[in-house]
Amino acid sequence: MDKLDKSIIDLMRGEKKFDGNIVSALSVSESANALVRVHNPLHLSMLERRFDVTAEYPFIRSVRIKCTLKDAIRLERMQEVEYVSAQSKVFTLQENAKDGMRPAQTFELPTDLDGSGVTMCVMDTGVMPHTDLSLPRERIVHFVDMINGESEPYDDNGHGTFVAGVACGNGTLSGGKISGVAPKANIVGLKVIGESGESGTFKILDGMQWLFDNFRQYGIRVVCMSFGAEPLDYADPLKMGAEMLSRSGLIVVAASGNSGENALKSPAVSNEVISVGAVDEKNKIAPFTSRGVYQGAIRPDVFADGVDVRGIAAGGTYSLMSGTSASAPYVAGACCLLCQKYRNITPRQAKNAIVGSCANVDGNRIFRL
Repeated sequence: MDKLDKSIIDLMRGEKKFDGNIVSALSVSESANALVRVHNPLHLSMLERRFDVTAEYPFIRSVRIKCTLKDAIRLERMQEVEYVSAQSKVFTLQENAKDGMRPAQTFELPTDLDGSGVTMCVMDTGVMPHTDLSLPRERIVHFVDMINGESEPYDDNGHGTFVAGVACGNGTLSGGKISGVAPKANIVGLKVIGESGESGTFKILDGMQWLFDNFRQYGIRVVCMSFGAEPLDYADPLKMGAEMLSRSGLIVVAASGNSGENALKSPAVSNEVISVGAVDEKNKIAPFTSRGVYQGAIRPDVFADGVDVRGIAAGGTYSLMSGTSASAPYVAGACCLLCQKYRNITPRQAKNAIVGSCANVDGNRIFRL
């Protein structure tokens, strides 16, 4: 890098328009994948004409571009551009795995329903057609693979299958001993995380954009996000994406993270999702649970079982998992029950019903059915 380029990089570091990660990436590489957000959606077509656009996310007024230093200089000068950020790493929120507020209208949490007629989307590592999801009838009604482009349901990690089981497993393989909260709900599997359990912001946004465009077609009411990334102070893409899904009518449930105190993950930092932390069977907060204050609000919203939870494994058997990844689908399953009883319930009303049904244990909201 010559002196001129270094001077430009130093100048960019002082610009509020640029996420520090994109500046750092351009200081060591000729180009970097960048998310560009504009003030007005009408400006998106202008970016498409002027830059190397590799993906479009109109639901959050953004595009992904292959950004060079020259591009960054142009973006800095464009009043239409609100923010430019780099891709963040996204991880499943599994601590370990072992085999073997009230609304004007009161919505009571139903416990005598089974999720019939409700569809939940599992954004994760995929979903395998496990006995507890596919017999006596196939309840994986659609599958989308943003990682490898496959058309048939699969899960090369196992995390997503476990999540689906906690929410919607029917216990067929175990004779009813191990079952989920909404055992007759349907599932749309949306694979946005690879075999390693790791992904990136852009893959998650690919999935969110698909969901935004198609959730009505497939009758999806609830989406479970048992993953997380480090939140950005401004224009956090995962937070914005989750909020747009919620504002469109989807009930979004997100795991708070597994990094302990003052280490909340996105998108669970949003006030428009139901953020879920983990407790053990004695209602003690699991030490790994991400919790704290984000922009003046205490998170997570509720705590649910997340220590040594038994659920289905991608190999066709059962396994144990600890992590907020196991807690979030428990609440997501309960949201399916709410949707079964109250067909027109809104995301805000669902959140109020979940929070309002919690027990107060040492000042923490503990959710149990």
